[in-house]
Amino acid sequence: MKKAYLISAALGAALTLATPSAWASSADGISSDGETVAAPKSQNPADLKKILAEKLPGWLAEYDVPSAAIAYIADGNVAWTHVAGEAEPGKVATADTLYNIASMTKPLVAETLVRLAEGGAFTLDESMASSWVDPDIKSDPRHKLLTPRMALVHRTGFTNWRYQTKDVLTFKNDPGTQFGYSGEGFQYMARFAEKKMGAPLETLVAQQIFEPAGMTQTSFTEKPWFAGRIAMSRNGKGEHAHATVRKDWNAADDVWSTAGDYARFLTWMMANPVSDQPTETYWTAKENLSRQICGEGRLAAEVCPKILGFVGGWNVYHTADNVIVMHGGGDVGERTLGFFDPVNKTGAVIFTNGAKGQKVIRDVVKTLYPDPSLDAFMNMQAGG
Repeated sequence: MKKAYLISAALGAALTLATPSAWASSADGISSDGETVAAPKSQNPADLKKILAEKLPGWLAEYDVPSAAIAYIADGNVAWTHVAGEAEPGKVATADTLYNIASMTKPLVAETLVRLAEGGAFTLDESMASSWVDPDIKSDPRHKLLTPRMALVHRTGFTNWRYQTKDVLTFKNDPGTQFGYSGEGFQYMARFAEKKMGAPLETLVAQQIFEPAGMTQTSFTEKPWFAGRIAMSRNGKGEHAHATVRKDWNAADDVWSTAGDYARFLTWMMANPVSDQPTETYWTAKENLSRQICGEGRLAAEVCPKILGFVGGWNVYHTADNVIVMHGGGDVGERTLGFFDPVNKTGAVIFTNGAKGQKVIRDVVKTLYPDPSLDAFMNMQAGG
């Protein structure tokens, strides 16, 4: 299994968006090489696209990242997409290029489970033991404590992947007692959903997400239409290779998608909220994990989030002015990010196919949304 990406594995992630009134007064940002990154003077989508079109090729070259695909959301709609660089050596990346989105797979599965539960198929707090028990933990009575909600907020007690425990699924902690980011938790939850609903996971996601959202360019497993469209990854040594294309689904990793198609997922979610609760109330994590990224050597007090945690499988990040819902992804040679502001109906999807893609993502986000807390967090994630 590939190395976990910090923006997901260390907590997930957190972003802040400048509010409309903040744009005109935001100071210019500084990229890692000291170059001034002009702060937008308006939220006009065309202006933002122009700035990125000018800057992006330079960032790709600076950080040795083959390509980046960006979809920008404004007023609840995909305003534009922009792609630069090469999908593979000698082949230009386009809006149709498919990227391995790594852990950004998780929100697709999470939203499917949450919507099935909202529809009455099961509850998020019922024991999954009635429908699914992994053979590895069958003799451990703690399996009866596992619920879908624990998997959604990463409190199953499992490690990230079972290869870390000699390919045997075991409990590192008692279920429900501690936060621990876990792909195995999502795998377990997906198996439960399949058994409970009597349908394959891919069918459930298609019914709950892909079809209503109009997503036709996203898949868990290899499809004939992948041919000639895959972005090759570049690892930290500068070597190109094809990322995993699965024959069988993984609920936590390795979905392939275009930036525009994944952005349709985010806009559809904003247009069709799963809950009738007030937006900010629903997107407030019950467990605040901000202490894990704040403190000496990390984020200073003045730029720390008020709340950082998980809701329905998504990372949520609260500042004084904004609520951001997001998830990142990354493996050996891919770095990705998707986020949306459910209050202001804005957001973006950024896919890259390079090991240093987080630095490109940092500079793209800094350009789109200049905010001190955002800048500090993204810089920390990018390694400075």
